[in-house]
Amino acid sequence: MSKGNLSMSSSLAFARSRIRVFGLFFLLLVQPAMATEDTLPRPVSLTPLDATQEVLRVAGEQGDKSYSLSRIEALGLYRVNTTTFWPEDDGTYEGVLLADLLADAGLSEASAIRILALDGFSQVMPREDWERWPVLLATRRDGRPMGVRDKGPLRIIYPRDADPRLSDSVYRLRWVWLIDTIEKVEP
Repeated sequence: MSKGNLSMSSSLAFARSRIRVFGLFFLLLVQPAMATEDTLPRPVSLTPLDATQEVLRVAGEQGDKSYSLSRIEALGLYRVNTTTFWPEDDGTYEGVLLADLLADAGLSEASAIRILALDGFSQVMPREDWERWPVLLATRRDGRPMGVRDKGPLRIIYPRDADPRLSDSVYRLRWVWLIDTIEKVEP
């Protein structure tokens, strides 16, 4: 092989490797954006629940505010299909955006909230979570209200498949279920 052909062959190999690297880099940049198109909560219209029993207490600076499932869902329903940290819980959930509920209760500017469950479990969620992601306060799974046996009547659902950061174990404990109280946390 002549020196000219060797040089051209090396240049061609170098160019191909650069194209592969650029292509891989492009896919890594675009893939998360493409994944979010189908994995973010979307508005949905469902038959309103006729449930007037109070299931949630939100405690804020202006006192407590009580919510029934009907009152919660009147804030606007969204649907998301997502995986969870528990494979048996993967699926489709409907509910309201946590940010919308907190705004209605006067807590949208809270630096953090504590979410308390019927079984005594509680977890603090920083405002960054509901501002960065459309976190759902789920009232239904597959269109049906969730009973206590289904980890309801309310549970937190992150759009886990929309952002790889949500697979980090730091978020695992924030997926609270059996929710009955949300309260503002002082810094």
